[in-house]
Amino acid sequence: MTIVEAVNPRTPIALALAAGLCGRLALDLGACVIRIEQPQSALPLEIDGFLNLGKTRLEATEDVFANAIQSECGNADGLVADVGSLNAIGISGVCQVALAMSHDDPLGGSEFTLEARSGLLDLVGDPGKAPLRLGGHQIAYAAGLAAYLGLVDMLSKQGADPVSSHRRVDLLDIAVWLNWKAIGGAAMGLPVPTRTGSNGEWCVVPCRDAYVALVYRSKDWLALKRMLNDARLDDTRFDTDAGRGEHRARLNALLRENFALLDRGTVRRLALEFRIPLGPVWSPEELREDPHYQERKFFHSRAHGDATLVLPAVPVKWNGMTFPPHEVELAARA
Repeated sequence: MTIVEAVNPRTPIALALAAGLCGRLALDLGACVIRIEQPQSALPLEIDGFLNLGKTRLEATEDVFANAIQSECGNADGLVADVGSLNAIGISGVCQVALAMSHDDPLGGSEFTLEARSGLLDLVGDPGKAPLRLGGHQIAYAAGLAAYLGLVDMLSKQGADPVSSHRRVDLLDIAVWLNWKAIGGAAMGLPVPTRTGSNGEWCVVPCRDAYVALVYRSKDWLALKRMLNDARLDDTRFDTDAGRGEHRARLNALLRENFALLDRGTVRRLALEFRIPLGPVWSPEELREDPHYQERKFFHSRAHGDATLVLPAVPVKWNGMTFPPHEVELAARA
């Protein structure tokens, strides 16, 4: 399979990221991916390496951009691009995925505005402070996965009953889908989840040398009390889910006091010892040095331009073949 991925620098970066991940998934499963980009459409180095390492990259200035797409699509099986580029070119004879920001503003807005429109911003942060955008590019990458599934759907039906050779992925639809719990709850007349900040059941609290993701379930409560060994947590008001919910502010204040005395290494050791699913917040650099990830060869060093990037890539063996093929080839060269 040959997949063409076209990126126009005038479109929102979220669409470029979605197209990039769609192409990356196809590449990892053995497709030849040709990325057509304009000189101004460069992404930050780490993101560019993650999405585009191993692709065939063609640079085309604006005056020949459309012609380059048409030329490469002559021998391609699929095309992934923003809806504006596809509408302007009018290509036929190839399976196409069109990426847009929303149905009412296809090339407008940003991931932040889509998070607001979909209700996702009402889930993150403290209700007394300004909303926080989600970390990373979750909407764009979820849209890239949806685009890949749409592409596979079309390719798998070629030669069968006549089907449309076009799919469209709107990032606003993806954002609403990511917030499905709120939508489903509202449809059932249930309270819609909202920001609870430091008084939430699960929250992030400071420890002595950074932060801890304070996650525990009802069945973990007794183990958490034993782990912290603070007599104040034996208060009968905290014995039940309902009681802990009613007195959440007091309970979380006590938990913050306890974790402020511990460093991350101690938190990790105690969480493992008492089998509680909470843990410290690690930096990307610390995760990279984690013995488990190193043993699994989860990260690979790859040359990218003048830099060396450390990227996640775990080869998968399937039907006697190893994927991603390009990762295996690069490893053999190294």
